Amino acid sequence: MTTMSKMNKTVGKFKLWAILSALVIAAGIVILAVFGFNPDTTVSDVKTLSVELESYVEISDARVESVKEICESEFEKAGLKDAYTVKADMSNGGELLYVFDKNTDDAKLNEAKTAIGVALNAASEAEGNLNGAFFYVTTGSENAIAVVPSGYIWRGALAGAVILLVIFVYVSVRYKLNMGIAGAVSSLVGTLLTLAVVALVRIPVTTSVAYVGAFALLFTALTSMLSFNKMRENFKTDEYKAMSAEEAVSSSVQTKSVLFFALLSIIALVLVGAIAVTSVRWFAVAALVAVVMGTFSSLIFMPAMYLPMKKISDKRAAERARYDYKKGAKSVKAAAKADTKTDAKAETQSAADAEKNSADKSAE
Repeated sequence: MTTMSKMNKTVGKFKLWAILSALVIAAGIVILAVFGFNPDTTVSDVKTLSVELESYVEISDARVESVKEICESEFEKAGLKDAYTVKADMSNGGELLYVFDKNTDDAKLNEAKTAIGVALNAASEAEGNLNGAFFYVTTGSENAIAVVPSGYIWRGALAGAVILLVIFVYVSVRYKLNMGIAGAVSSLVGTLLTLAVVALVRIPVTTSVAYVGAFALLFTALTSMLSFNKMRENFKTDEYKAMSAEEAVSSSVQTKSVLFFALLSIIALVLVGAIAVTSVRWFAVAALVAVVMGTFSSLIFMPAMYLPMKKISDKRAAERARYDYKKGAKSVKAAAKADTKTDAKAETQSAADAEKNSADKSAE
């Protein structure tokens, strides 16, 4: 009873959780705007290949994609497929920068550089969107800091938006519309809280921060659906129909299942961090933040947000039920009145028939 009472109070404080979440997210946005993410300095002593487009040439998406296709094709031919990361694209000053591990074979890298230069020159002379462009292809070695390009962040945000839409549609169709709204918003909050905390506590990150965001999004959605499953089952029973909205929602939250799933995730991430290289270890640390924020969002924020929507839904259902009752009562009353009229008419007809029969007998 005490546990249920505590959960009722927790679920009933949506404004508090919303304000706290908004404050943390806002603080994270400010830090990101001023300082950005804390880059992982363990990715250093690297080899680079830069493709620079002459500054006076118009930089369009089509041209950037064409350059990328040529570069990636030549990397694959040189045996360097998946051996690089893109640290900047041509939307950031007309330079496409590929970063390789310091142990990358110099012969292969020089082979790729030459082939890319030849291919780009041929493309600039041929008909197409690269016609007339001038390129400079260079290689080098440097002590680099892993920076998350703005273009990469925007692509990650777009992918996250698509995933959120899928979550909303799936939950709305499988459960209810209000559950779909609560599930999508809580998943978004869990993701934003994760990224905000990573920025605030300055956890070193690389471009893997997009995977951390995706992990937070999916973790929150999955753990929220554990409670949605139970809610759908419980709300159909007479026992739960007799409960208040607070009791019905709080008693349907799958606290033990969510915490168990979170514990398994933490154990897995700790094991990965213990045996992985430093850069992957920082990813595991950021993912641990995602587990904590996702657990908060699915266990506390989601049911607190869903509660007022359920109250509105229950109120509308009660109003419809009262309307149907009144309509049914009127129908019964009308039917009874009609039956009374029919019975009276039948009695009148019977009396008339009896009187006629009596008159006929008298005439005989």
